[in-house]
Amino acid sequence: MSEHEDHHHHERVEVAVHSNAGRFPEQGFSQVSADQKVSVELERAAKALGITNLSAWIAKVGGREIDPAKSYEENDLKGRFVIDLGPRESGGGDA
Repeated sequence: MSEHEDHHHHERVEVAVHSNAGRFPEQGFSQVSADQKVSVELERAAKALGITNLSAWIAKVGGREIDPAKSYEENDLKGRFVIDLGPRESGGGDA
């Protein structure tokens, strides 16, 4: 009966993306593997919400900026959470 145990081998997270363009998914949360890169879900959200240039946006969870190139696990994200997606503040000296 170890088949069920194997099913839980890959940890999952529940994620929703909020932006001023809307919410993805529209209701509830998407269940994805914790070792999936955050960018995969952000790209899905961007497509659904009509966001054309994700590079100009930043993703935050609980006010902390996360790295979309890393997995949820690498960003220390667990359980159920909302990613706030918003335009990067301009005017900084990073250019």
